[in-house]
Amino acid sequence: MSSLKRMLAVFDVFTPDEPSLTADEIMARLKYSRGTAYRYIRELATVGLLARTGNRYSLGPRIIELDYFIRQNDPNLHVIQPVMRALSDRLECDSLWASFFGQQVVVTHHEQGVTNLTVSYGRGRRMPLFRGAGSKVIIAALPTARQKNLYLANAAEIAAAGLGASWTEFKSTMTAVRRAGCAISKGELDRGNVGVSAPIALDSSNAPGSLTLIFGVKRYATADEDLLVRITRDAAAQIDRLIANAQDPAVSIELLTKPA
Repeated sequence: MSSLKRMLAVFDVFTPDEPSLTADEIMARLKYSRGTAYRYIRELATVGLLARTGNRYSLGPRIIELDYFIRQNDPNLHVIQPVMRALSDRLECDSLWASFFGQQVVVTHHEQGVTNLTVSYGRGRRMPLFRGAGSKVIIAALPTARQKNLYLANAAEIAAAGLGASWTEFKSTMTAVRRAGCAISKGELDRGNVGVSAPIALDSSNAPGSLTLIFGVKRYATADEDLLVRITRDAAAQIDRLIANAQDPAVSIELLTKPA
């Protein structure tokens, strides 16, 4: 592992449950030597990526600044956010855009609807890799070799999620999701919520994303499921076309004008 990767790994030790750590705790979790750990911490703190309070460190203000920069200037968000807003307004739902990197699915953007749903996974939060419709369509869109690597590293978790007790079963499940072009999850992430997801190709099959519409169970029960699936898939496909052609996000999506 390069020195840069070893330094960036410092960020991985911080979690919502442990947002601040001492230098010794960081060192122990990463199994770095004292000299290496303290050098990395010092360099990251110098540029504002870590902040020190007493003898503890947390993520620093530079990260907040970078997040603001992304929200203001991300070209993909410029395309996707108006589509998500239109979906949330017209279908009375929340919408999520999730991105995949490494072996993580992270919520990149969340548009809230008018129904005040409880959605635990907002912007910046890591989602379960094998639970929830948004993660499933992302994993299903990956090349088979990457799916197999994920299976080998997470076989027990995959079996617990009901996605297959063997590589063959898991591959079959993912193939079915890919062919369907969507996934539906009911209460997997938040009790009382239903998620309808479709993959977003973006610029690489190695790093797909997902568009998820989230409904309360009562709202979902009054809707036409087939229509919701079609709207979600068409919206995801429209996003891909807009990004690929660098088009204006004001381009209309016909199905968004038809209430479910």
